[in-house]
This record gives sequence, C-alpha cells and structure tokens, in this order.
Amino acid sequence: MKTEIKIGVFGDRKGDKTKIRLRKLRSLLYADRPVCCACGCEMPRHRRGGLCEDCERESLKLGADICNKCGRMIANEAEYCDTCKSRERAYRRARSCFVYDGKIRKLVHKLKFGGKRYLAAFFAEAIADRYLDCDYDCDCIVAVPLSAKRKLWRGYDQAELIAEELSAQLRLPLISGALVKVKDNKMQARLGLKEREENVRGVYELTDAAPFKGKRVLVIDDVLTTGATLGEVSKVIYKARARSVDCLTYASTRSLAPTENILDEEDYNEDEMV
Repeated sequence: MKTEIKIGVFGDRKGDKTKIRLRKLRSLLYADRPVCCACGCEMPRHRRGGLCEDCERESLKLGADICNKCGRMIANEAEYCDTCKSRERAYRRARSCFVYDGKIRKLVHKLKFGGKRYLAAFFAEAIADRYLDCDYDCDCIVAVPLSAKRKLWRGYDQAELIAEELSAQLRLPLISGALVKVKDNKMQARLGLKEREENVRGVYELTDAAPFKGKRVLVIDDVLTTGATLGEVSKVIYKARARSVDCLTYASTRSLAPTENILDEEDYNEDEMV
C-alpha cells in the first residue's frame, strides 16, 4: 500500500495550518532518535541513562555484592570492604551506578577530559534511578567542587554539571558556592590509599554553613575510588550541623587491597596536573 503525505491549505487560517502540517512532515521525515553514548546505535525513546541494552549489559551495574558503606563491588559475601573495615568514613553511605571499567570508564573520560558536557544529563538519569532504588531521602544536593584554578583550566566542573541535571530530575534544591575547594592538592589518581587521605585533608571549606544546617545532604561526584574525597567532603558538611550525608557517584572502582593499584595510566590527564 502506498502512503501519501499531503500538505494542504484549508480555511481562513491557512498560514497557521500550513505551519502545523509542515512541522508534522518534518517530524516524520527527520525524527530525532536517541543514540547510545557508548556505541552510537539508535535506541528506543524510553531508554534512560544514555546506554543501549547491549552496552548496559556489557557494563557491570552495581546492585548486590557491594560494600554496605562505600558501595564498591566486593568479591566475597562480606558486609564491608577491607578499606571500610579499617577506616571510618564520615558519610552515612555511598552508592554508585556502575563499576569504573570498560565503556563506563571511557564515558567518564569523555565528560571529564573530552569536553562532552552533554553526557552529564545521561549520568544524572542513571544516578536518579539509583537514588530511587536505594530509597534515599535527601533534602538537597551538593557537588564535590573543583578548585577555581582547575575549573578555569577545564572550562567546567563535571560533578557540578551532573548535580545540576540531577537537581532538576529529582526536584531537589542544588546548593552552589557554599562548599569550595581552597587548595589545589596533588593529583589523586597517582596516590595510594593513605596518601589520598592525607592529600584531601583540609582542602575543602564552607563559605556558608546555613544551607546545610539540619538537612539531609546528598553529595554528588563522577567516580568513587577509595572514598577519601567523599569522606573529607562529608566531614566538612557535618561541621555545618547537617542531619545526614549520603553520596552517589556514576561509577566506582572495585574494592582492592590497600597495596594494589586503583587506576591505570588512562586515568591520568594533563589537565589534572595543573
């Protein structure tokens, strides 16, 4: 059966009706179809998180078999990873969407180092779904901030972009400017566990404690490695007399022994050395 598309002009309001019919024609001929951020294939419109079914299946989505504190994947049935067994973390709990590996690692690099800001909206969709799955109940959102120098060099703060999108999706207020990074510390990626903890100590400060007082705060970042950064940020927020602090990230590394390497050379980028 042959399909015909006709464009006609009817009645007195012919200009308006012509525009409507032209818009309908364009929507039929040039329909915008979402594509997978990882492989570029077309996806159904209802897909969330920017990944097609195949790419999401290939990625390690976090659910069970995680540390009850930091949310990283663990290989045994223990309640806590070795890091959280031996160290106190200020946050109540942290959770992530995916293991930081394979296609997920590449997507994070595209947002963090490649200028692909549009990915923040898809990361936020995945984080929003994780928020609901974990039964979080927070009053406000804050992003782990970059230093002013590093943000100027990169042109944006990737965690802030994710938090802005997440704020709109969850309809939770975003607190901006009240938590700042005051020191440009060494690059975390090249440091071990103890060095990471020492490296983030005292680098975050409050410019205004009022927005956090009595609130259940949700802290957002792109990747959790050891949890040292989120722990330090949470400690600072608790100084503002927050009621509770929980954390969510798009990805987290696997739980490793303190002597093992957390990241590899692909995670080092020249703009992190500024």
